Amino acid sequence: MDKLSQIKVPVKEEFARYEAMYDDAFSTTNPLLKQVYSRVRERKGKQLRPVMLLLAAKACGEVTESSYYSALVLELLHNTTLIHDDVVDEAQIRRGQQSINKEFGNKVAVLAGDYLLAQIFWLTNSIGDRRIIKAVSELGKELSDGEILQLMHTGNPDFAVQKYIEVITKKTAVLFSTCMYAGAVSSGKADEKTCEALRSFGNDLGVCFQMKDDIFDYSYNSEQIGKPVGNDIREKKITLPLIYAYAAASQSEKETVDTMLKGEENLTEEQVKWVVELVRKHKGVERTDEKMKEYQASAMEKLDVVSGECRDSLAETLKYVAERDK
Repeated sequence: MDKLSQIKVPVKEEFARYEAMYDDAFSTTNPLLKQVYSRVRERKGKQLRPVMLLLAAKACGEVTESSYYSALVLELLHNTTLIHDDVVDEAQIRRGQQSINKEFGNKVAVLAGDYLLAQIFWLTNSIGDRRIIKAVSELGKELSDGEILQLMHTGNPDFAVQKYIEVITKKTAVLFSTCMYAGAVSSGKADEKTCEALRSFGNDLGVCFQMKDDIFDYSYNSEQIGKPVGNDIREKKITLPLIYAYAAASQSEKETVDTMLKGEENLTEEQVKWVVELVRKHKGVERTDEKMKEYQASAMEKLDVVSGECRDSLAETLKYVAERDK
């Protein structure tokens, strides 16, 4: 049994029901949308977020109807943002396969994402708990804000680590924290302290998740991670490994980076390779890994509010996120 399967064991039956609901959510009579959503379902990824939500609910008491609909709404929202983000980023690859926009075009990708958003609005009515509905509404704003913040810093490697943390908290970690919060609240048995502690756990885990993804951009095995090495650099996205490397670089190296990233033209493959090697030279990956482990340790402390096998699976999820190889 692989690590992800082991993590799911305490909620195996509940997750099976969630998956059936997930597949039903893509039902449509439109033949083109059927094609698009078939691809989306094929590329559903690790499903960490709904698993974590179900684990949080069961750790706090029980998985309820509100838990299932919360998990469904949040995962559909995640998929919608991926479809739209790939259009904005002009991405060609998603999870080792053609992105939706590459296969079907930008217009279809945007409209398919919009259709999913309408489905999300409908399904949100079934969550029932106003606290969760409010959290989902705030999540949508935070995700957009995070993407815009990242866009504002495109091509500028000289910005504070704390600003980077703010960006990834809003564009990535907030989804994990909302899942944990929704799981705890939906159980109907968790007090406010427990709900907030699990929300904080989700935030720290989400930061770890994004930092690990940013480390992958400077890895050697691009086939295994499902996207080309240096992909963020090609898009002139500034992540923590480059921020650390830039701070340690010589003046001439900084000037070279500035010239490449602040110019309007696309980077050549030679330039991408040069930046990747610069990051490796100045230990940007190692320092990012150290920072990630600080958040990993912080997250573990937040799990003390629950106990049992679901708590153990959440701890294993954190470990998996920090140690995964893709």
